[in-house]
Order: sequence, then C-alpha cells, then structure tokens
Amino acid sequence: MTGERRKIGCVLVAHGKVAEGLMDAVQGILGKQTGWATVSNVGLGLKELSAALTRAVDDLAKSCDIVVLSDMPGGSCHHVCQELARTRTGTRVVSGLNLMMLLEFFVKRDRHSIEELVALIRERGRDSVRVL
Repeated sequence: MTGERRKIGCVLVAHGKVAEGLMDAVQGILGKQTGWATVSNVGLGLKELSAALTRAVDDLAKSCDIVVLSDMPGGSCHHVCQELARTRTGTRVVSGLNLMMLLEFFVKRDRHSIEELVALIRERGRDSVRVL
C-alpha cells in the first residue's frame, strides 16, 4: 500500500427532492462533482429506504471512504442513517445537512482526513445559520 489517502465521498439522504436540489446547487457553484450519491425517501418505507441507503453506500464505498449526510435529526432519513452507523464500522453520519456544509465538504475533502472533514463540515454548517 502506498499510504495514499482514499477519496472521500458522500451519500445525501433526504426527504423529497432535497438531496438532488442541494447537489444541483453545489454543481452550479463548483462545477461537476464526483463521488456522491443521493437517496430520497419518496414512496419508501423504512425497510426500503434502508436498503436504498445501503446500496448507495456500498456502490460508492468501492472507490471512496464515505460520509453520510442526512437532512435533519429525527425522521425516517435520519433513522436509517443511525442504523447504518450502528451496523457498519467506520461510517460517519452527520445530520442537519445544508448547502454551506455541502460546499465545504466538496471544497475541502481532498485536503483533510475524514475525521477532520466531518468536524469542519459540522462547524461550517452550524456557523452558516444566522438570524438577521
């Protein structure tokens, strides 16, 4: 092994078309991105949503270490992410997904370890919430 760090990818899990909309915005700002997938809960029960998440993570994990981002704590999307984190060693899950967090992920993923990146995106996402 060369000691080269694996690329870090992400799976976005969200209600409706939130994940797809966020990735559309990211690519509109940063250009085309690779190493990502989206999972929507539309029309899926918990079992089907969990299976869809597992498939997305398994596919992406062939080439990347994975951070799973859910749209909000609680709810079906977050619950399947929690279950995945419990059963899959090394899976990082962050909830409360927002556009600033996602932009930070794609801008900094090649310069940080996965642990550092998770801390950075959490901080950036939290700090982007403002009351004007």
